Amino acid sequence: MGENMSMLSAMTDTETYTIIGAVLGLLGFIISYLQYRSKKNKEIEAIIIKIESAEDIHDINPFKALDIYSEVIYTLSPDKHPPLYARIRHGEGACYYTLSSINNKEDNLRRAITAYEEALKIRTIEKYPLDYAATQNSLGNAYSVLSQIRDKEEILHLAVRAYLEALIIRTADKFPMEHAATQNNLGNAYQSLSEVREKDKEDKLTLAIRAYEEALVLRTEDEHPVEYAVTQNNLGNAYVSLSQVRTQVQDKEKNLELAIEAYNEALKIRTIGKYPVEYARTQNSLGLAYRNMSQVRDREYNLDLAIEAYTEALKIRTADEFPLEYAATQNNLGAAYRNLSNLRDKEENLSMAVKAYEEALSIYQQYDYPHLYELVMANLDKAVKMLQ
Repeated sequence: MGENMSMLSAMTDTETYTIIGAVLGLLGFIISYLQYRSKKNKEIEAIIIKIESAEDIHDINPFKALDIYSEVIYTLSPDKHPPLYARIRHGEGACYYTLSSINNKEDNLRRAITAYEEALKIRTIEKYPLDYAATQNSLGNAYSVLSQIRDKEEILHLAVRAYLEALIIRTADKFPMEHAATQNNLGNAYQSLSEVREKDKEDKLTLAIRAYEEALVLRTEDEHPVEYAVTQNNLGNAYVSLSQVRTQVQDKEKNLELAIEAYNEALKIRTIGKYPVEYARTQNSLGLAYRNMSQVRDREYNLDLAIEAYTEALKIRTADEFPLEYAATQNNLGAAYRNLSNLRDKEENLSMAVKAYEEALSIYQQYDYPHLYELVMANLDKAVKMLQ
């Protein structure tokens, strides 16, 4: 210490001022840098707040959300701010996905897919595994809807691939709810694929059922009732379709029993008071299952149950509020009454069938829905001829 003090004492004033100046310069640089970083941090914080505000309105105001994203994305670089840049691209995808249900369906779905794919250039499974899984799941949803418009088989395979990628991260033990949601989506994709190739129908339906059952391990009635009902309804649809493939009486009966059980489980949650639209949808599907079951056993009993289910659906599916669904259920109701007329009260039940078909035709006008019009007209002609 004494030696160091001696050295300082020996320094000239010029040397002392030089050192002090250097220290002050360094301090100034440090202060300027910290101020710069503070300013940048505040700018990033402001951007994050804007991104969060956009994310809050994806579903209710996608146009406004897109305006916000457009405003902030040009202030970010994918190289310097990769997580935020990818987050915005994912958000844009969500907005376009929402817009696809409003207008320009195919164009908006393609924009959604492009945005999700841009996000995935950054959201890799190695660097951002949770974000990777979320975007893959959303990408799968976009592909699934696009498959309803064009190239069904090819695009559904892309949806399946995206869901399977998401499930690499979304495991049942680590992310149970996300795992269940993606399994449900995967089941829907497989069920849609079952409609493409007849020879693959049974295999794809089996995969769909397996995915739904995986989801239901976690989507329990007590803890997640709404999601439970959704997946049970989907499971019921898959079993009805499987009953049309495995046509031996024993297999058909078993699969229809499982379908009816699944629909009734869904209806524990989907009550007419709480979820009227979903209630009607499941009742209509239940009616179909009972009508199909009438071909296997207890014909009159199951047709009565089918009519009861269709009638329940029509409490919600009115001509004014849900015209297309109203017409579809009326057509189904007409078929049930026509079948029942072969067992009892022929004239009365055929009259009810005619009435139901005519109600359906009040919606299915020839000019607007030529195929459906022809289908229901053929059913009506059969009922009228049976009455004569």
